[in-house]
Amino acid sequence: MPSRKAERHFTVLVVDDDPSMLRALGRLIRAAGFDVLTFDGPRALLASEIPTVGACLLLDVHLPEMNGIELYEALIGSGYKLPVIMITGQDDAQTRRLLQHIEAVAVLSKPVEEALLLDAISSALGS
Repeated sequence: MPSRKAERHFTVLVVDDDPSMLRALGRLIRAAGFDVLTFDGPRALLASEIPTVGACLLLDVHLPEMNGIELYEALIGSGYKLPVIMITGQDDAQTRRLLQHIEAVAVLSKPVEEALLLDAISSALGS
């Protein structure tokens, strides 16, 4: 009996406080064949069950409660070592300074170019 290769599912965890951006990113990522979990803020992500493998983060830099970099550092401090892609609608000195503190797979500007985002996700997941 021939064995079937198990299809590997990759998950993208998206955190953005803009509901329309969150929906658009979720649809795009799902359409590209990835599983996606969306969160409207850092607390929602931190309160969820976060996968430890086969996943990456897509975080908005400017979020309520804590910024995306602080959220990523909190996850690292809790033992999660997921690759991260940062997105931002602001290209200023403060944002660039914040982004220097982490090793992101990519930093993308809003509005996010679909092809660049999907390439970054594939790179982050090694798919």
